[in-house]
Amino acid sequence: MRVCVRMSPPLFLLLLVIIQYASCELPSFQLTTMNTLLQLLQTHNHNSKWNSSSQDLTNPCSWTGVLCNPNNSFITELSLSSFSLFDISNDYSWSSLVCGIETLEKLDVSNNQLAAIAPPLLLSSCGGLKVLNFSNNMLSGNIPSFQTTLERLDLSHNFLHGVIPDQITELVNLSVLDLSYNRLSGSIPASIGQLSRLQQLILSANNLTGEIPTPITLINTLKRFSANQNAFTGAVPLGITRYLSYLDLSYNRLTGSVPSDLLSQPNLLTVDLSFNKLEGSIPVNVSKSMVRLRLGSNQLSGGLPSWSFGNEVPSLTYLEVGNNRLTGMIPPELRLCKNLSLLDLSHNRLFGYVPRELGDLNKLQVVQLDHNNLTGEIPNEIGELQILVRLNMSWNSLNGSIPPSLSNLQKLINLDLQVNNLTGPIPDSFGTMNLLLELQLGRNRLGGVIRSLPTNLQIALNLSRNNFEGPIPQSLSRLQSLEILDLSNNRFNGGIPNFLTQMGSLTQILLSNNLLTGLVPQFHKNVNVSTEGNINLLYPPPTSPSVDRKNNNAASVGIVVASSTASLVELMVVVIVAVIVLRKVHRINH
Repeated sequence: MRVCVRMSPPLFLLLLVIIQYASCELPSFQLTTMNTLLQLLQTHNHNSKWNSSSQDLTNPCSWTGVLCNPNNSFITELSLSSFSLFDISNDYSWSSLVCGIETLEKLDVSNNQLAAIAPPLLLSSCGGLKVLNFSNNMLSGNIPSFQTTLERLDLSHNFLHGVIPDQITELVNLSVLDLSYNRLSGSIPASIGQLSRLQQLILSANNLTGEIPTPITLINTLKRFSANQNAFTGAVPLGITRYLSYLDLSYNRLTGSVPSDLLSQPNLLTVDLSFNKLEGSIPVNVSKSMVRLRLGSNQLSGGLPSWSFGNEVPSLTYLEVGNNRLTGMIPPELRLCKNLSLLDLSHNRLFGYVPRELGDLNKLQVVQLDHNNLTGEIPNEIGELQILVRLNMSWNSLNGSIPPSLSNLQKLINLDLQVNNLTGPIPDSFGTMNLLLELQLGRNRLGGVIRSLPTNLQIALNLSRNNFEGPIPQSLSRLQSLEILDLSNNRFNGGIPNFLTQMGSLTQILLSNNLLTGLVPQFHKNVNVSTEGNINLLYPPPTSPSVDRKNNNAASVGIVVASSTASLVELMVVVIVAVIVLRKVHRINH
């Protein structure tokens, strides 16, 4: 079957020149090239990478996108990535053009707008091609066959559909196969294990189903296997990480337990099994080389292995096991993971104190301990995490006061301590937290008069369901970018300040169930305002369109009634006059 590919004339001209260069003497080629480039610039001038003033026309091997062998000036590579290439005609065939360059080893046309059905099919006869990159285009259709000389094949970020063909395993020299972000369906061919030189297999974000074939575990050269965002079922294959450095099977439907030796392989750097249906406990043994471990959003149970994190995992930077069914206490041994930058233990059933040893992890940027059963006070040592950006300890049973040391977290953007049993005031030093965008303190037992607040809050300020008192603080007027303000269910008194009506970014103002008095000011119609439960508030008279319509209707009725009355009077006058005239006529006749 003959397949044609639509291709822009400028690209055709460029490739034609290159073919001529491969078979002609250099001076003649240079002359032809000059003319061709002028045509290219005239017909494809929106391509900023081709500028005649920046090209040395006496040296074709120096042109943008053309690479040559330095020993013989033969073309070995066409790098046309992000050249704004698009298909406008089906009059030209890439097969005779590209494959005519017998010395070509690499073709990169990624990040363009090529939409041909299957252009790689036309390249199946390119005898020396080793690297082919068609990623980030608009290709559709099935995966075609290729020349067996290929070592790297990247068709990612297109619209290819159908199954992964068994013929793909005939590319015995492949080291990289990237088919991610397409619309492929079906299962992974079991024959994939025949690709004995494969180092990277990337199948992410497709519609692949079935079980992960066991032969993948036998490819002793495989270092990266990514098959996340598919619909794979079944268990995680035993021994799948034997040779791997990187494994990502997240966002699938895998079941069963995590194999006991899965995390212990010596070269393992990253494992992501999050968002599956895995059960059982976290394996005790973890590789010393582990950098990122994600097991969140499964159904794992049991406790965190207290000894395996620590000296055994010195390189760990990312530990995410949230949204499981883990129990027990947070192991203090986590302090030995000196490189930890993210710790997510949220949405579990952990209990006990928050270890003060967490304050030793000075590289932490994100700490999420929310939705557990943690008790005790917030350790002062948390304030030593100088580069912390997000701290979430909400939905626990923490008590005591908010430690003023938290104001030392000058890079903090989100602070969420809502739904606990915290008492006392908001520390005055919170006013110095200039980068804080969100402060959630609702549903605690905090109280007192608010003296100072962060001055750059933008997302939300939630102080609801506490015992705050006094007037609504004037310091709120500085929060001109705030979107949500919740002061409900407290003991605020006095009037609602007019400056709240001038905070243009507000979308919600919740003031219900306080002790507020006076007249409610007029807010912008796009702001959702809640003031119920303040029995001494006065509301302005309604000015809604419905009231105006009623007034207009009443006026109309009055006009009609007046008009009807006038007409009736006129009719009565006419009748009386007629009666008088008739009587006079009657007398004259008699």
